[in-house]
Amino acid sequence: MNIRAARREETRQKILDAARDCFCAGEFDTVSTREIAKRAGVAEGTIFNHFPTKEDLLICCVGQQMAEAIEKGLYTMDPEWCFVDKMMHVASYRFTQVGLNPGLWQVIMQQIVFSPRKGAVHAVMESSGLIAAIQALIEEAQLSGELNRDLPPVLIQKTLMSLFLFTIHEHFSTQNFDCEDMCGTLRELLEVQVKGLWASEPHLAA
Repeated sequence: MNIRAARREETRQKILDAARDCFCAGEFDTVSTREIAKRAGVAEGTIFNHFPTKEDLLICCVGQQMAEAIEKGLYTMDPEWCFVDKMMHVASYRFTQVGLNPGLWQVIMQQIVFSPRKGAVHAVMESSGLIAAIQALIEEAQLSGELNRDLPPVLIQKTLMSLFLFTIHEHFSTQNFDCEDMCGTLRELLEVQVKGLWASEPHLAA
């Protein structure tokens, strides 16, 4: 990477860090790009050289944070664990972030999950590497016979994303951000799916 590219990347990261701090402290609509620029130490126009809109900036903030958690989860995962345990291990890192930054996740739920912008959630999940990581775990479980091989991996992956977001939404409604409690909720939902619809022999699971 040349000096110019390195400086551009450094500026981009300063903007992301500043935006994350601002979004954690306030609602999306009340956080201005002027405020983010001031915290980052850049001109307001510089933000739009890196991110087309404030929502794109939020998506990148979330994607980067998720990528860090996913990398830690995959790196510390025991390959001998069952599918549910592997999924819960990755999820525990995500739920820890939710508990540490409930303000940011409140913004995420309001602005991205329930956004009228088509593909906003998918953009976050894909940019973070979460979709690729989960799909790999699904395919691995199908090859080992733990999950039904006849089900399209993308169908299982989409259901997993829905369960993950449902768990966060459920706990936000009660303001309970305890990682252990969130993991307990998701594990129950996952085990029902694995023993039922996703089972290698669903007619036996009943």
